[in-house]
Amino acid sequence: MEFVIQKSDLVRELQTITGVVEKRATIPILANLLLKADKDGLQVGASDMEVTIRGTAKATVIQEGGITLPAAKLHEIARSLPESEVRFKLLDRNIMSISCERTRYKISGQSLSEFPSFPKIDEDTGIRLPGKKLNRMIERVAFAITREDPRYSLNGALFLLENGKLTLVATDGHRLAFVAEELDVAVGDQGPQNVIVPRKALAEVSKLTADLSDEDTVLFGKTDNQIFFVVKGHKLTSSPLEGNFPRYENVMPESCDTSVMIPTEELAQAVRRVSLLANDRYGRVIKVSLSDGKLEFSSTTEMGEAHETLNIEYSGPEINIGFNARYLLDYLNVVGSPVVKLELNPTRKSDDDRKLEAGDKPGQFRPEPDGGVDYRYIVMPMHL
Repeated sequence: MEFVIQKSDLVRELQTITGVVEKRATIPILANLLLKADKDGLQVGASDMEVTIRGTAKATVIQEGGITLPAAKLHEIARSLPESEVRFKLLDRNIMSISCERTRYKISGQSLSEFPSFPKIDEDTGIRLPGKKLNRMIERVAFAITREDPRYSLNGALFLLENGKLTLVATDGHRLAFVAEELDVAVGDQGPQNVIVPRKALAEVSKLTADLSDEDTVLFGKTDNQIFFVVKGHKLTSSPLEGNFPRYENVMPESCDTSVMIPTEELAQAVRRVSLLANDRYGRVIKVSLSDGKLEFSSTTEMGEAHETLNIEYSGPEINIGFNARYLLDYLNVVGSPVVKLELNPTRKSDDDRKLEAGDKPGQFRPEPDGGVDYRYIVMPMHL
C-alpha cells in the first residue's frame, strides 16, 4: 500500500471522520481509522459499532491496499506536518511509514480484517432533503437531548419525515425543543419515516452539513436495521434507538394566556449576568418576574444577590416563575431571531389577585419573526 496526498486534504478528511471514534474505546480496534487506497483515492472510515462514517479523499495511489491506524495519533501527526505532499507507505508487520519533506514517522497499525464491516445501504431508497435547512433544524433541537437520563429513547431526537414536512423533537424530561418545517419532499412508497436518531449520529450529521449551500442536499434513508445519511460523498450509518419517544404533544401548550416580546440579546445578557450568583447545586435557578412595563431577573444565594430589569411592553398582573438559567441560554444561543416571544399560562393565585404564580405550567419560547418555521422551546418551571 502506497499513496501520496496533500496535507490539507488529509487533515480535512480526518477532521470529518474522527468524531465517530470513541475516545475510550473498549474494543482496541475501534480507536483506529480504516485507510484503504484504491482507484477512487483514499477511503477513510470509522466505527463505534453503533455509528459508522466513511468518505473518500483525493490521493495519488501508487499501490492499492489497506490498514487501520490509531485515529488520535494520526490526526495529531497530520496537523503537525508542513503544507506539502504526504507520502504513506505500508511496510512489514503493519508498520506505516509517513513522510513529508524532512519529517519521517513510523507508526504501528492493525490489519483491516480486524475492523468491523460497514453496513450496506441502498441509496436508491433514499429521500433527498435540503442540507442547509436540515443543519439549522438539528442545531435548534440537539442541545435538548439528554446526556444523563437512563431512558434509552431520550438519548436521541425524534426524526419524523412526512410528505412535505420534516419534524425534529428532543427532550431531556425537563425541557423540550420542537421544530417543524414544510419542505419539498415526498416519502414515496415507503410512507412516513419515524425514527429516533442517536445524539452522536445527529451531531455528526450536523458537522457534515455545516458548510452546505442552499442547493446542496442530504440523502436520508433506512436499510434493514440502519438509518443512513449521505452528504457530499460521506456516508454515515447509525442504529436507530429503540423504544417509544415521549408523547411530546402533551406538554406543548395549545394556547397561552400571557405573551411578551423580549429582545434576544438583551435577554441573553440579563440571564447570563444574573446567573453568576445562582446556585449550581440547584440548577442555577433564576427568578423571572413580569409586571407592568418590565421584566425582572433575580437570584439569591448565600453569596449574595443579583438583579436586572428589562423594559418591555406588558400590562397585567405580576407573574413570577423560576427557570434553569442554563436551559434559557442554550436556547438563546441558537434561536437566531432578534426577538423571542415568552408565553406563560399562570394558574395559581397568591393572596393578592394582582400577583400570579406559574405553578407547574411550563414556559414556551418562540422566535420572532418565525421565518415560516414552527419552532418552540418548552421549559418546565423550577421551584423558587
